[in-house]
Amino acid sequence: MRYKPKSIAALQVALGGLPDTMPVEADQDVGVSAKTVGELRRATAWPENLVITTPQEHRPENAIKVSRAGRATRLSPKP
Repeated sequence: MRYKPKSIAALQVALGGLPDTMPVEADQDVGVSAKTVGELRRATAWPENLVITTPQEHRPENAIKVSRAGRATRLSPKP
């Protein structure tokens, strides 16, 4: 699933049931230094142009990916 949180509160919701030990893989140019979901939860600021991609299965060995949002990317289905 891909999420584009617009605030820290929205990021907390997106990270909801994920284990704190799950690794975070961030592109080098995004400015996120968190290595685990637990560290990402402690973030105090979140840029609106970042997207997180969570794995289907919430296992600790799977990783969350953080990258920049593309301009032409639809993040939610059309109604």
